[in-house]
Amino acid sequence: MKDNLLVVVVFVLAIFLLVVGRTLLGVDSWLTFVSGREIAQHGLPHHEALTTIPLGRAWTDQQWLAQLVFYGLDRIGGLGLAVVFHSLMVSSALAITMVASRVRGASSRMTLFAAVVCLLVAPWSWQLRAQTIALPLFALTLALVATDSRLVSRRTYLVFPTLALWANVHGSVILGVALVAFAGALGIFARAFRRETIRTPWWRPLLFLSVPWACLLVSPYGTGVIGYYRLLLVDSPVSKFVTEWQAPGPHGYFLVFFAVAAATVVLVAWQHRRLSPYDIGVLALTLAGASRSVRAVVWFSLAMAMLIPLALDGAIRPRRSRPVHRRLAAGLMSTLAAILAATALFTLTRSDAWFEHGWPARAARASVTAALASDGGATVWSGGTYADWLLWKETRLRGRVAWDVRFELLTEPELRSIVRFNAHKPGWRAALRGYPVLVLDRRENPEQVQALRREPGTHVLFADRVVIVLSREAP
Repeated sequence: MKDNLLVVVVFVLAIFLLVVGRTLLGVDSWLTFVSGREIAQHGLPHHEALTTIPLGRAWTDQQWLAQLVFYGLDRIGGLGLAVVFHSLMVSSALAITMVASRVRGASSRMTLFAAVVCLLVAPWSWQLRAQTIALPLFALTLALVATDSRLVSRRTYLVFPTLALWANVHGSVILGVALVAFAGALGIFARAFRRETIRTPWWRPLLFLSVPWACLLVSPYGTGVIGYYRLLLVDSPVSKFVTEWQAPGPHGYFLVFFAVAAATVVLVAWQHRRLSPYDIGVLALTLAGASRSVRAVVWFSLAMAMLIPLALDGAIRPRRSRPVHRRLAAGLMSTLAAILAATALFTLTRSDAWFEHGWPARAARASVTAALASDGGATVWSGGTYADWLLWKETRLRGRVAWDVRFELLTEPELRSIVRFNAHKPGWRAALRGYPVLVLDRRENPEQVQALRREPGTHVLFADRVVIVLSREAP
């Protein structure tokens, strides 16, 4: 009965995600749906076919399975079903972290506290995208090893199929592989340098050190994914230009992350005897990743929620909680379950247009009309905000939109050109050369919109307070 509040948190999170469901559909959401449709209709991509700047370049769509799942959900039950599934995935990730924390011996009070803090550290990560399915896979992988860091239990072998599935869902699987391999390395170290009796066979830690890396190759692309991970981790110029790939700065909402990170470091130093070397290593690794990239903050937050409660119990002695009356607890759970069911039903019965509120469907139609009216078909320049939205709403724009948020496909000079345009720096017009149809966000590019509207031969095809579609002559 003392875990009732933990269950309440999971219910409340799921309900909240459904209530704000349509606000969780963003740029990466449309990319996920578009890519899923591309796979369903044209097969697994090996070369870029959606956008014009990188058209024909080699492309490994490592997230193919997650994209196909979300597209399939949309085909079956519309965007509402996709949002319900998204809520389930995020909530299950938090539930797994809390269950693992309790299995490790942490109090329910400190587990609850860490879970709430986890939700506050990286709220931008709850957007619907391919990464959604990776959240519970990360939590499950870490839970299996963190509850058996000596690799004694047979259930820990479940990390291998989990990693194999994850390898087809999201590139963050490289972190999961590192966490499992780290446990194997610690096992080898313990056998080599410690005198106490080791209960596991000699080959088991070696298995956990080596096999996870092979799981990366369990993909239709096979060894082709090696180049993708090299691009992702080593050769990519994206981190120089894209905020989400850059290190978080000590300002704005990131201050919450820095405060939690500092508190975690102090707590680990203070209560290190309550944590295993594996716990400390995982916290250090995920914190290092989060300090390097905004995208990685969510992995630190989940690891913190699972591992830190034990240290919190050492720092703050848990008081004996008052027993909750069984009938009261049952009534609360029944009420929350009913609210969740009603919210899910409401979400499932909404039309796609309801979820697309705020996204300019008329702008999409105007841009495709202009593009197709040109002899041979014109190409469309659209900022990252609307590129995949246009591709999702108008299939005829396939191969005619300049670029989208798959920045890995672009070269450094191309990224510099886009940044120059967005920053309204000298020479920004050069990026638009060859694109007679422009779809621009008036909030992001107000100066560019004003300058372009004054150009001779420019016509406004559609405009509202947020987006404008322009047609230009001989740009």
